[in-house]
Amino acid sequence: DASPARGQWKLEDAYRYISEAYAGYHVDVLHGINVQAGIFMSYVGLWSYYNYDNWTYQPSYVSSNTPWFFNGVRVQIFTSDKLKIEPWLVNGWQAYGKFNQAPGFGMQVAWRPTDWFAFVGNQYIGTDTLGNPDRRRVHTDDSVMVKYHDNRSAVLSRAAASLTLDLGCEFGGGVSCGDQYFAGFMAYNRLWFWENRIGLTVGGGAITN
Repeated sequence: DASPARGQWKLEDAYRYISEAYAGYHVDVLHGINVQAGIFMSYVGLWSYYNYDNWTYQPSYVSSNTPWFFNGVRVQIFTSDKLKIEPWLVNGWQAYGKFNQAPGFGMQVAWRPTDWFAFVGNQYIGTDTLGNPDRRRVHTDDSVMVKYHDNRSAVLSRAAASLTLDLGCEFGGGVSCGDQYFAGFMAYNRLWFWENRIGLTVGGGAITN
């Protein structure tokens, strides 16, 4: 993160031992609205920052090339118990400070209409090249998960599959999307056995950068 090079504060030292720290306010309308400001874990795609939530111990290489934290403000709008819309106003792409004058903008849409289907889409645009405010970064990260088997009494007690697509590029300030882009996918299949006591995940993906 090169953003602390701009300005007089040593943000890399200030945040050295802090993963997340934010304050917020809950508004009891719709199914809840949370307004939060600070440094927080970024969007949850297929892999969460918290390893307990994940299917594997090591995240995919595609996930490792997307932000794990944001510094700024987010608003979590739960329109129902099945849909969350979450806009962001952040310093930048995994950045402590702002690279230029403009902040980064983003949004997550998480939709879980049933217990066997889930979709999460994350979109971002920002100016993330230090000293080059004309360059823009855009990125999309979208995942779908399907649970196609659930029988706790069977030897194979549960099975689910996932597919994630990532695409992004930078343009302006001397580059174009044809020159500087990021594309990747990952697909996984997860099996649970003996009342979900044992799990096995098989999968993989590809990335070009």
